[in-house]
Amino acid sequence: MTTSTFAAPRTLPAAAPPSAWRRRLRALVMFVCLALIWTGQVALAMRPGLNATAFQDEGLYIFMGHRMIQHISQGAFLQEYPGAYFSGAPGFYPIMAAIGDYFGGLQGARTVSLGFAILATVGVYGLGNQLVGRVAGLLGALAFALCGSVIYQSHLATFDSTTLAFIALAAWLAVYSTNHDGLLWAPLVSALLTLAFLAKYAGAAYAPVVAALAVAVGWQRLRWTIVRRAAYVLVGGLVMGYFIIALWGQDLIRGIQTTTTSRIVGIHATRAHLIGQVIIWVGPWLALAVLGGLFRLRRQWMVVVVLLAGSIIGPAQQIRIGESTSLAKHVAFGIIFVAPLVGDLFRRALRSRPVLTVPLVVGVIGVLCMHGVYFSGRFLTGWEPDNNLRPVLTTAISASPHKAILGERPSPQRYELRNMVAPLQWNDTFAFSYAGLEGPQAYRKAIDQSHFGVIYLSLTTPYGRYVHSYLTKHDTPYQLVAKVPRHLRGDVIGDWLIYTPKVVNLAGQGDLPPASRP
Repeated sequence: MTTSTFAAPRTLPAAAPPSAWRRRLRALVMFVCLALIWTGQVALAMRPGLNATAFQDEGLYIFMGHRMIQHISQGAFLQEYPGAYFSGAPGFYPIMAAIGDYFGGLQGARTVSLGFAILATVGVYGLGNQLVGRVAGLLGALAFALCGSVIYQSHLATFDSTTLAFIALAAWLAVYSTNHDGLLWAPLVSALLTLAFLAKYAGAAYAPVVAALAVAVGWQRLRWTIVRRAAYVLVGGLVMGYFIIALWGQDLIRGIQTTTTSRIVGIHATRAHLIGQVIIWVGPWLALAVLGGLFRLRRQWMVVVVLLAGSIIGPAQQIRIGESTSLAKHVAFGIIFVAPLVGDLFRRALRSRPVLTVPLVVGVIGVLCMHGVYFSGRFLTGWEPDNNLRPVLTTAISASPHKAILGERPSPQRYELRNMVAPLQWNDTFAFSYAGLEGPQAYRKAIDQSHFGVIYLSLTTPYGRYVHSYLTKHDTPYQLVAKVPRHLRGDVIGDWLIYTPKVVNLAGQGDLPPASRP
């Protein structure tokens, strides 16, 4: 049963057969409309022109998912300790992504994220249906699906869309249960929030928002009863999370600390810059939500305040600490909560003066669509494709097939070449230990002793630039054998520089492409 306000649902009289037929017809129409939105999500996420090679995080998560499967099924040793630095449980989403990759390659892994994004749209529709009615819920789901950050998450094989889905479903079920039975479904809501936390630890920030939303919806009717039951949701989530970590893997604690609770800012940015980015990326949705909230502020101010607060809690934390990493993905979580207000605004406009407002609403939706398509395109072409690097790197590795490899940001290549290169062969320019040494001294010692069979650099990290400087300014056992252009959105932004030991004869392993010769 559906309500058109934030209050408890009305008790309807027994419907005659024609009324039952009309309800079934309305439900069918809503399902068809939702199916059209899902089709649009698929089309936007898989449209031509987006980067077809793995992003750094995608390569890391899918590769580690395969390693986790080997660890669980075959007892393979994991020297990487992914739980110590992942921002989500490595035994959860990465395994699902690896299964998708097994059946469909990178696109299969990305389809897993797309499926969760569609599930998130279902949750947003359900939340809007409970808060503002079916039509407004449907329009809110449409606005949600058109957000560039949501499209970004639906394409990328990372933790985020999984968390997005669980938060949306938890919010829907919390409000549904409050409207119908006073949140007696609290254990299931707790379970969904726990899954959101396991998928991505930052998802825990939205558990209080879901609980507060249940309180705001049920306060007028249930008073302190709904407060107690909302507290049960939070306590239940904490207990589930505690026992899962205690029984499943205590190494997750370090990952929670390093990536979430005690995070060291990776990419610094000024607060003014971050605020500007949030406004550019999701400002239209937030503005429409504020306008829609004004119409309900007098009667349901608590709900409006919670929804608007939920929309900014994630970006506000990143703005506070000056962290820009993944902000383009994180702003999508807040759209879950404001989408019903946007949908309610559209519904009100359509019902006021249809002759005037229908073109206006269609035009606004069109603008949202163009905005989402443009920025999702920018997000999804924001890294260099490595399809030109791969064959050159494969040839270079084949010349010294069992030696160590030093790569700069090597996660995509480690994933793509996992059937050719053993995990222990990979090293990066973030941290390195060799012969009891760390950092620059370790790199120098390893280079002087010809430890690496291949070194490839993009000069995008401090240690990468240091290694390149050492190779070019000192007499080392390595030679530059190839330069592979790095492209970003069609423009050349530099080269991958590939070094191999001077004694290696690459001609015996197959010629390098002419364009790649130094």
